[in-house]
Amino acid sequence: NEYKSYLRMNNITSRSNVILANTLSVLAICTGLLFLSTFHVKVAPDFEIEINQAQVRNAPDHMSGKRDFLDLSLLDYNLRVDMSQSFHWNVKMIFLYFVAEYTNEDNAVNQVVLWDKIVMRGDNKIVELENAASKYFFFDDGNHLRGRNVTYSLHWNVIPNAGLLPNIRGSRHVSNVLPSHYTVRNY
Repeated sequence: NEYKSYLRMNNITSRSNVILANTLSVLAICTGLLFLSTFHVKVAPDFEIEINQAQVRNAPDHMSGKRDFLDLSLLDYNLRVDMSQSFHWNVKMIFLYFVAEYTNEDNAVNQVVLWDKIVMRGDNKIVELENAASKYFFFDDGNHLRGRNVTYSLHWNVIPNAGLLPNIRGSRHVSNVLPSHYTVRNY
């Protein structure tokens, strides 16, 4: 009877369970230590933003099904981002996005993503856009863009191998006032 209980305690499944539990515990501790080793390292790509041209058009709202016209801003901009110093062993990828932010009477904060890019560890670490147009439409939810002061900034999310997922806004930004009149579109 004692021999049977000895066999149950020391069979292959119980030994495999102990080995697996110890291995997972050691891996969790190593992952935590690896995260702590880069917790203080800030990821801050060097970047420059320049707005070349901004237009405001009154465009039909095809998205909501209403027959309204909304303000649409069209931009030409230069963006240069150097991430060569931003990647270390705990950075798997960086998600960059270019944001326009403004206020109006209806909303205290309006943020529109104009461009985004995922930069993986093995990719080219320098992004250069010359006279680039917005990747996504810059619509207002009304007619509030004319003559509005807009602040453009670069944001990024760092996707680590282990650790937190910070959402960071770049320290530099560019502001400009959109034209106070609509640009007529030639068809």
